[in-house]
Amino acid sequence: MNVAVGPKEDRQLMTGLHTVADVHCEDCRKVLGWKYERAYEETQKYKEGKFILEKSKIAKEN
Repeated sequence: MNVAVGPKEDRQLMTGLHTVADVHCEDCRKVLGWKYERAYEETQKYKEGKFILEKSKIAKEN
């Protein structure tokens, strides 16, 4: 909710090459993490469609 997914791009991550899309806040437009769109290695396929959100970039509302 209140997030948008940016364009897809290939990135070399610690676990190999993945196609990912940045996830950003709809209000402030800050990047919060990314979504795994495609994993090229068979052992990493379980990540496809999942999100990584950086805890330090998420604020609690009172």
